[in-house]
Amino acid sequence: MYEPVLMWAGVALLAALCLPLTGVHKLILELSAWALRLALLALLGAAAYLWFYPEQLPSRVMGALGEFPGLKSLLPDPTAQYFGISAVAPVVVATLPLLAILDVTRKLAGRRLRRLRALSSPPAAPTAGPVVPAPRPGTVIRWINRRTAADAIVTAGARKPSVPASA
Repeated sequence: MYEPVLMWAGVALLAALCLPLTGVHKLILELSAWALRLALLALLGAAAYLWFYPEQLPSRVMGALGEFPGLKSLLPDPTAQYFGISAVAPVVVATLPLLAILDVTRKLAGRRLRRLRALSSPPAAPTAGPVVPAPRPGTVIRWINRRTAADAIVTAGARKPSVPASA
């Protein structure tokens, strides 16, 4: 009787996870990165276990290797100590870039993503003129161009002589 309720709750949860919310994106990335990291560590642990107990290799592994004769020829004898490490190492090496991608995107999600979007957004529409802050009461604003300012600096001269006078 409660199965339909669970199914609809699962559909509602999946629909919520599909929404473009930054927190949801970050949660999905966090969970995916941790799941992949734990799976890789479990594979390495299984390879270490098979190093000490190679006779306990599951028969399903041999059945799966029978379906891929090219792969079976590349791997050592299944009864060898290093069979587990030889089988797991390429899988771990192949998925490490995916783990790095998940870690980088996880770090960029959230506030940093909002900052990056703000930096990469197109500039706002131009206004009628430049925005000038209002002057404080009692101040006079004089607009001086660069050439006038440069001429004023040159005509003012140096306050101290640059070369000391010789005695």
